[in-house]
Amino acid sequence: MNIVNHLKSMINLLLFSTLALVLLTTTAIAETPFPGKLPVTVTSIEAANIIHVNLETWPGFRRDIRIILPDLVLPNQGENVKECELVLAKQAYDFSANFLSKAKDVSVKDMWMKNSASPDAISSIYTNNGTLDDALRKEGLAKPVSARNEPWC
Repeated sequence: MNIVNHLKSMINLLLFSTLALVLLTTTAIAETPFPGKLPVTVTSIEAANIIHVNLETWPGFRRDIRIILPDLVLPNQGENVKECELVLAKQAYDFSANFLSKAKDVSVKDMWMKNSASPDAISSIYTNNGTLDDALRKEGLAKPVSARNEPWC
């Protein structure tokens, strides 16, 4: 009797999950959120504000996603940039790498993407030591977008 109830619950869950997936894939939304907190594994760091992670977006389905930290401006790294900005950009990269390597728990929360197949997402990266974007700002290695025109040095 207990097994029968368990099987019925599993079938109901499967039907509900299938219906939810159909609704999500047929609804036209400008951006598709992935609500809630999702644990991630950092796979690489492209820049201080661009982190490549691997996560489970659906039970049993893992994928790699490029996370871009929201509302963040970093020192420039291109041509015709002041030397001090290049130094700050390198420090920001090193800080991100160090901050994430020391973290015991790393996750994203309420991740937004253009669509569910997009390789890029926007989210803060949460750790047991706070968010990476807040830590970069606190160290003076990043600014909010609203301060983008303020000089770095």
